Amino acid sequence: MRILMTNWNYAPEFSGAGLQCHRLSLELVKLGIKVEVLTGTKNKQLVGCDYIDGIKVNRVLRDKTTTMRHIRYGWDMFRFIIKNHSKFDLIHSHGFIAPVNLAAKLTGLPLVQKITNFNVDDPITVRKRQFGYLFMSLFNMSRVIVPTSSLLEKTCEQQKRKEQFYTRLSNGVNPNLFRPVPEEEKINLRHRFSIPEDHVVLLTVGSVNYNKGMDLMIKALSELKRTISKKFTLLIVGPNKLCRNYALGTFKVDEFSQKMLKLIGDSDLYKNIKFEGVQANIQEYMQAADIYIHASRQEGQPNAVIEAMACGLPVVANYLPGITDELLQNGKYGYVVNCENTKEFASGIRVLINNDNLRKRIAAYARVEVLQSYNLWKIAEKYRSLYYRVLHHESVHDTKTLPSNQSLLSILNNIKLK
Repeated sequence: MRILMTNWNYAPEFSGAGLQCHRLSLELVKLGIKVEVLTGTKNKQLVGCDYIDGIKVNRVLRDKTTTMRHIRYGWDMFRFIIKNHSKFDLIHSHGFIAPVNLAAKLTGLPLVQKITNFNVDDPITVRKRQFGYLFMSLFNMSRVIVPTSSLLEKTCEQQKRKEQFYTRLSNGVNPNLFRPVPEEEKINLRHRFSIPEDHVVLLTVGSVNYNKGMDLMIKALSELKRTISKKFTLLIVGPNKLCRNYALGTFKVDEFSQKMLKLIGDSDLYKNIKFEGVQANIQEYMQAADIYIHASRQEGQPNAVIEAMACGLPVVANYLPGITDELLQNGKYGYVVNCENTKEFASGIRVLINNDNLRKRIAAYARVEVLQSYNLWKIAEKYRSLYYRVLHHESVHDTKTLPSNQSLLSILNNIKLK
């Protein structure tokens, strides 16, 4: 099979959807599937063809500074597919990109469309956009929609049409990369990250912005500092305006960054928070940590929470019905709290800081859950099966065993000949 993955952006630019796409692509290649990526980029120097870990990546400029430049981005995505459609058997779009859907329809390439985030590209949100009827017409050109959580699945149930299919598949994590490490290795990692040995290490991964709830986290840490005797350090890994001159170049980002600085200063938390910026070795930060915190206000299915669970970390996350409560099963793999309530948020963290045995028990359960439900290799196998059913015009909910790679190749060749 020859699959074209499409994204808004991709490594080395930071994106949760892009990161999940890349990791899935690597696993699919191991299964004998040829994968190529088409994506946008804000960096003119990245425009063109490149290879990331052996995956061919085609980038077009994504410039939203003017309407015409934004249209040009869509046109370049559309034109690439029209020009190269004979190279591929199927398109897998990570998020709704209207020109991709249109190009798939015109070329006859079946489209598997993953929903990446609630209130961003789920069908209910797409319908509410300006010109929503037109966008929904394009949205429904996909052969299969893939929600990752029960909440996203419900948006499909509410908006489905007779000809529309959807099937739920979770995000996945490589449990060999994201894994717990022995105590000695954990200590060595903390030394490398300049973390005092007597500190409890908290971690969060994501962009420093409003949606990720970074302000809620600072308020909770301020409350925590007043109510516990143990010392702690919070590591923030991800793009931000407060570290290494990273900037998205928007007024909202600048404004939020200034608000964060003021909160940190007013709470006297400068010595407790370390902004690490974008890092490739996220798993090492998780292996060095004791507790993972996820205060995001909106999500699809957060990769970082699953990765933290795989590393044996208990998680304290914001209550997002159908998303975080589903992942954590409150009290079993961590705690789901109302992060807008500062005292409740701080209390969830404090319970784990003060109870080593509880942390260890939750950590063990979390690791097992990832191995059973979110193993990336198993998720890749399910996608391979889905691709096969789409190309073979079968129900996407068919549960029969997928044939071997060799027999699958023969079937696909027959389809092409017909």
